[in-house]
Amino acid sequence: MSAPVRGDAEPRWSVRGEHREAARLRLYCFHHAGGSASEFARWHRYLPEDVDVCAVQLPGRGARVKERPHTRMRPLVEELAGQLETDLPMVFFGHSFGALVAFELARALAEAGGPVPLHVFLSARPAPGLVTYRGSIHDLPEEEFLDVMDSRHGGVPAELREHPELRGMVLPYFRADYEVIETYRPAAAAPVPVPATVLGGTDDSIPLEQLEAWREHLSGPFGLRMFPGDHFYLRPRRTAVLGLVRAVAG
Repeated sequence: MSAPVRGDAEPRWSVRGEHREAARLRLYCFHHAGGSASEFARWHRYLPEDVDVCAVQLPGRGARVKERPHTRMRPLVEELAGQLETDLPMVFFGHSFGALVAFELARALAEAGGPVPLHVFLSARPAPGLVTYRGSIHDLPEEEFLDVMDSRHGGVPAELREHPELRGMVLPYFRADYEVIETYRPAAAAPVPVPATVLGGTDDSIPLEQLEAWREHLSGPFGLRMFPGDHFYLRPRRTAVLGLVRAVAG
């Protein structure tokens, strides 16, 4: 695994809404499949000035649209680990697909003997090895793929169906993220030694027991919090969710 960078570099994987020179804690946020760093664009406004909010931007989207997206978890995590700024204590927040990325990154850091996050928040994702669907999604024909995205992501924008050029920009990283998920196999390894809070929406399709199963993969203090809402409960419940982050940040 590459050595993490220090605070004097500007990693291309991180997007900040605001640079905070007085920060004493760094919050790394990992987006859902088909998402981008924009999911967390305003989070810094709801957190104290001493929290540096870094939204992770995976290749293939946003300012990184010309880069090839990852299709496997291991190289994604290895490259991301080399881009972390480790001059401050870290907290991870991963939503859906991003929860798997955050978890595997914490594992990689622990196994390498490097600094591990003070806390990880794992949102709206079944524990590793558990799936909520069968079959392959990432290689479906275009219209079928859009139909699945429509059902899983609460509606595909009409312009995505109407404009081939836009589909050509968006679908490659959508498919790549799902290929990471569908080819991911958790390692038969010791539980990751970090404190964790698992979060979910009461109206999401993920069974509660699949959220509770995260306990088997973590050896630190563990909590489970449910919020009213669907898979994207964190959008309308942002204030309550970030209250948990503020509590960890002290």
